[in-house]
Amino acid sequence: MKKTTIICSLVVVLAFFSSCETECKTVMTKNITVLVDATDSTLIDKAKYELRKENFEQLISQELDLEDNPKCFTVNYDFGIISTHSYYNPTSTALSHTDWGQARNKLVIGWRDFYASHEENLKSLDSINQMESTSLFPTLMKAINKTDGTIIVVSDLIENNPVVNFYKNPPSTPEQMEKTYNEMVGYYLPDSVRKGAEREVVFIVMSEPKNSGVVHKARAFWKYALEEHLGLNVTFADGISTI
Repeated sequence: MKKTTIICSLVVVLAFFSSCETECKTVMTKNITVLVDATDSTLIDKAKYELRKENFEQLISQELDLEDNPKCFTVNYDFGIISTHSYYNPTSTALSHTDWGQARNKLVIGWRDFYASHEENLKSLDSINQMESTSLFPTLMKAINKTDGTIIVVSDLIENNPVVNFYKNPPSTPEQMEKTYNEMVGYYLPDSVRKGAEREVVFIVMSEPKNSGVVHKARAFWKYALEEHLGLNVTFADGISTI
């Protein structure tokens, strides 16, 4: 009887361990880039509020399609600033959960470090001097070239650079949009932007009522430029919670 009990116990234990795989068979990888318009202090304050921790947690969880239980995933997160300069030098952070055998508290610690890095990025916006003009176009194009994934742009969408000034002369017809796009490509981009079906651009629109008319035309321009020329999926939202 004892022998039978021992054998049955061993069978149960072996069945339990065989059903619990610690290594992931597949790992989901997501690339997320956040670009923040730092033209003025009002936009910076709005961006920091929009990208606060609870909103950013929601965004990451939504992009990873997480449920109650953690999945096998890697998320690569780039944070970049839209400025008067045409260079793109993002701060990168990565978080991986690729082993089902990991203790849950390890994952919690991983998230804590991940969001701490994100909050440091937001704090860095306070050290940026106010700029007289914005060059969203070159920063966005370089981010698109670098990222296979989702690009979140927190901005009022209004271009004011050496080539165009949406405040004074926003493009409003397809012909004007095409001309504006080509002029900025010629000025800013020596290399062509590669197309990629896996990429999407989501604009979080931080507009002020006094500029609502210009922002409306700017939305039309970005949708035209990115969909017609690059074949990207483009959407607009009033906040992360509405994506």
